Amino acid sequence: MSATDPGTLEWMDVAVGSDIHRVVFAGVPTDATRSVRERMEWLSGPGDGLRQLLIEPPYGTPTFCVDLLTLPDDPEAQAAFIIMEVMGYPFFSGSNTMATACALIESGRIPGTQPDGTQCLRLEAPGGRVDAHVQRRDGQVVKVTVEGDEAFVHRADARVELPGLGTVAYDLVWSGGHYVMVNADSLGLRPADAGGADALALAARIIEAVQADFQDLHPRLGDVGAPRFLHWMWPETETSPESLQATGGTYGHPGVLWGCPTGTGTVARLARRMHRGQAGVGTTLRNTSPAGTTFEGRVIEQSRVGDYPSIRTQVSGMPQVVGRCRLSLPATSPVIAERGLEWLLDPRSGLIEDPVRGDTG
Repeated sequence: MSATDPGTLEWMDVAVGSDIHRVVFAGVPTDATRSVRERMEWLSGPGDGLRQLLIEPPYGTPTFCVDLLTLPDDPEAQAAFIIMEVMGYPFFSGSNTMATACALIESGRIPGTQPDGTQCLRLEAPGGRVDAHVQRRDGQVVKVTVEGDEAFVHRADARVELPGLGTVAYDLVWSGGHYVMVNADSLGLRPADAGGADALALAARIIEAVQADFQDLHPRLGDVGAPRFLHWMWPETETSPESLQATGGTYGHPGVLWGCPTGTGTVARLARRMHRGQAGVGTTLRNTSPAGTTFEGRVIEQSRVGDYPSIRTQVSGMPQVVGRCRLSLPATSPVIAERGLEWLLDPRSGLIEDPVRGDTG
């Protein structure tokens, strides 16, 4: 049981490619009778003030991500986590999985099995099971490799019209969320300008135009919402057989270009290449963001999701702990009423069950 008082949140800030991920350990009451996805859906509605609190001023910025630890449904999972970002609530995320696995080990909530070497953490996101292979050196996490959601091209060679700009070509790819994949060179966008006001406004226009008539459903998950990710793609270069490198930037709607290329953005690029017959099992991609952070993705299996050919991948990054935080909100705090967070003050929030299981064998 947690000894956290009602209205007191405890979390660890973990940087993944310079993006801050807040892994919340305690202080948030969750309904264990609901599934992980149902808990996510409740948070996205009545409970959305928590996301706002942690990624908006005065306690955060829109580039921050939040990972709320909660009890898993999967009997083999050691912990579950619900992802919160500027765009809402993704079903899966590579960088957020990396951050969560790092925080679980560095905090001791899941004991490290050895100071040097790799151990597998069995985790659960709202989209399902995800394994994180945590590598440590001298007792410190130095790398996390994630095996996550199956990715596939949902709509290839699509077009959308933007007034004053004309036709914009894109592919729609599922990779934990719907990604709008756009050739940045075709619009004259340079990596150095991707985070500027004009580029952010352009990405917003494209996303909103795609959302306007969006009705696609995920074959397994059903209604997962409209696209809120855009991945700017610059040309890929083959460095050796089955090895590629590229620059790619992920935009989250509204208004954020992340410092890392994102794990799901990297995997979406691999799924797109597979769909075009340009990748297979063993293909690797080193995807570098405009800010200079690199993730490496590798195709490990081909499969199907419904009628769509899909891939399973591994994607790696290097998370680092930035700090440990504790925030106490008195009942009189104006942010409680402003964010609709009265539910955080429920006395049961100090008695929530530890979301981390022991060894599941």
